[in-house]
Amino acid sequence: MKLTTIAKSLNEFFFKPQPVHSVALLRIAFGVILLINWFMMWSHLDIFWGVDGILSMETALKFSHGYRFNLFELFPNQQGVAVFLALLNLLGVLGMLFGCFTRTSMALAFFTLLSFHNRNIFVLNSSDVVVRNFLFLLFFTPAGALYSVDRWWQIKRKKIAKEDIPEHAPWALRLMQIQFSLIYIATVMFKMKGSLWADGTAVYIATRLDEFMRVPLPILNNLVVIKFLTWSTLAIELALGTLVWIREFRYWVLLAGIALHLGIEISMSIPLFEWVMIAGMICMVDSRDIQAVLESFKKGTLLAKFHLPRGFIKTAKANIRG
Repeated sequence: MKLTTIAKSLNEFFFKPQPVHSVALLRIAFGVILLINWFMMWSHLDIFWGVDGILSMETALKFSHGYRFNLFELFPNQQGVAVFLALLNLLGVLGMLFGCFTRTSMALAFFTLLSFHNRNIFVLNSSDVVVRNFLFLLFFTPAGALYSVDRWWQIKRKKIAKEDIPEHAPWALRLMQIQFSLIYIATVMFKMKGSLWADGTAVYIATRLDEFMRVPLPILNNLVVIKFLTWSTLAIELALGTLVWIREFRYWVLLAGIALHLGIEISMSIPLFEWVMIAGMICMVDSRDIQAVLESFKKGTLLAKFHLPRGFIKTAKANIRG
C-alpha cells in the first residue's frame, strides 16, 4: 500500500463531508442526560457544592492536581455562588438541548459542568468524565445544524431551504468515535488484569455489592449463568471497541451493547452511567444510514418492508406531514 493511499484514506475518513444527523442526535441525547444530571446536582447543591457542604473550597483546592478550570474560584466563597453557576449550567443545557445558540450554549454547559466537577471530584463516576469529553468534542461539530431552533430560524429567514440537509467534515465526530472505542478497549484490558473476569465470577461479585444493587435477580445465583454473563460482557465490550468499525457487524454489536447496558441498569444502580454509554453509541451510527431510514419512513417504504397494512402506512405518513 502506498503512503499516498493511506493519506487519502485518512483525509476522507476525517474530512469527507457527510450529513450531520449523528451529531445532531448526539446533541439532543446528551442534552437530555445533562438535564437529568442538573436535577441531580440541584437536589444536592448545598451538600456537595455549598459553602457549608461536606467539602470546603480549601479542601477541594488541596486535592486539585495542577491547574483545574473552576469558576467557583472566580467568585467569593459565599452562599449563592453554587446556585448562580447551577442556573447558568441549566441555561446552557436547555440551549444545547433545543439547539438555540448551540455553540454558545454548549460552551456554557461545558465550563459550568467542569467547574462543578472540579469543585468536588469525590462525587464523580466514570460517566461524568465521558459526558464531559463528549460535550467538549460536540462543541467542534455542527450539532445545531439540524433538529434545532437555530436551523428553524435560518429557514424562517430564508437563509437555507427546508429540504437541504447540511453536510460537514466529520473530524470531531471521528474523535468521538475513537474515544468511544478506546473506552471499551481500556475497560477490557483493565478487567483482564484481575482473576475474577477470567474465571467467570466477576458478575456474581458485582451484583452483590450493597451500594450498587438495584433489583436482586434469582437467576444470578446460577453459576453457569454467571459465567456466561461475565464472559459475554467481555466479548461485547471488546466488540464495541473493535468490531463496531466493521460495517457488516456494526449494528448487531450496538444492539448487543444496548442490551448489555440495559441489563446492568436493571440489576445495578450506577447513576446515569448506562444511559450515557447508550447515548454515546449514536456516534457510531452512520449519518447516511439515518438519512436513508428517515427518507424510507417518509416514503412509506420502510413500513412496507415489515408488511404492515396500507392503512397504517397512510396514517403514519399523515402524522408525519401533520
